[in-house]
Amino acid sequence: MADLIVTIDGPAGSGKSTMAKRLAERLGATFLDTGAMYRGITLAAVQDGADLTDEEQLVRVVQGHRFDFEAASGRMLVRIDGDDVTERIRDPDLTAKVRHVAVAPRVREQLVAMQRAFAARHGRIVTEGRDQGTVVFPDAHLKFFLTADAAERARRRADELRAKGAEVDLEEIRQAIEARDRSDENRAVGPLKPAQNAVMIDSTGRSIEESVERICRLAEERIGAAVPCPPQPPQSEAPAARKDKPHPPAGATRSPAAWYWLARVVCQFFCILFFRYRSYGRENIPRTGSFILASNHQSFLDPVFCGVAVKRRLTYVARDTLFRNRFFGRLITSVNAIPIGRDKADIAAMRMIIERLREGAGVCLYPEGTRTHDGRVIAVKPGFGLLCRRSKATVVPVLIDGAFESWSRYKRFFTPGAILVQFGKPLAPEQIAAMSNEQLADTLTRTLRRMQREVRLKQGKQPYDYKK
Repeated sequence: MADLIVTIDGPAGSGKSTMAKRLAERLGATFLDTGAMYRGITLAAVQDGADLTDEEQLVRVVQGHRFDFEAASGRMLVRIDGDDVTERIRDPDLTAKVRHVAVAPRVREQLVAMQRAFAARHGRIVTEGRDQGTVVFPDAHLKFFLTADAAERARRRADELRAKGAEVDLEEIRQAIEARDRSDENRAVGPLKPAQNAVMIDSTGRSIEESVERICRLAEERIGAAVPCPPQPPQSEAPAARKDKPHPPAGATRSPAAWYWLARVVCQFFCILFFRYRSYGRENIPRTGSFILASNHQSFLDPVFCGVAVKRRLTYVARDTLFRNRFFGRLITSVNAIPIGRDKADIAAMRMIIERLREGAGVCLYPEGTRTHDGRVIAVKPGFGLLCRRSKATVVPVLIDGAFESWSRYKRFFTPGAILVQFGKPLAPEQIAAMSNEQLADTLTRTLRRMQREVRLKQGKQPYDYKK
């Protein structure tokens, strides 16, 4: 069984998908969108011309194709025989046909097996559906049943359709939702009902943020996870692909949430005690989805200076020699550090980084490849572009100033000083895809140098001269 399984069941339109995405992000878990799985099977059946009411034909569809379900922050990426059908499975006409697949017992058996296999590949998952807590994961660590009255759910659905430019009939939508409820509740296999030990959440009249806050608090109480739950404004969902892979090897384990947040608090106290620490531009850090903090590298303390400003759990990338000391290696591993060989193409480390990003995580790394010798920003290595493209992550430039003076590579111990961290405007995956590796490296280098100049001028410091 996975380290953590949280299920959110409920009727159509109750908000369980959005809730599961947000909760997965807060818990540092993988989001399992079971609806996307059923849609994928349905699309394959339609393409094959199968009779959707014939269970035998549906079983042959499942057995006759290769289905790849890749978890993403905000959605599930679906491939049929290698063909990406993520957008096609959201077609309204297809949605109306999914119910035929959902009531086929033998098809559901195979999908349940897929869902359990998915959970086995990930240490922590949040999953949503109609029978996740009753049938698929009866031993889940925490179960929720989310509901809302039909009128509320119809209004939400109508708002979604209007946002897409569609004309809607609110009463027609309400009637369709009620009919769907009756069908789900009365089906013979995996009927819609709350698990006996599920926590009931009625979202009628509540915003998504209010419901997420409540679920986070309950999760913290029930499973002991230190889940950061400050009220947040509505936010867009930034899709980021997430690969289904086995657990990472030693040296890349994920830290327990409680320990990570405790370590962050200790580091915050350290920064307050020894440094006049300030950070700006934190609004540029994505609240959901994968992202890379691409920082200049001035000192050993740079990961601390980056991490304390970010209210999401980060994965850090550190050179492999730092892991040779048994105590220090275990310490940095415990806060999500991944070792990477600096003098060779470390394919295994790159795969681990890309996996974390495809899981919707945030990664802090230093594309210069080494600490600066004189405080200046070193030219970014072109190989950084390959990592960005494969992960499809947003890139946030980060400029650290003052760390070189406090603990340069030539000092044995740090000295107190003033540290300023500036988070720059993010580069979207679409922008990055339009650049070559060399163009991205040059863009990021120029951006970091411009940010450094602005930051130093703001503090009354002499900017570095890059014409030499």
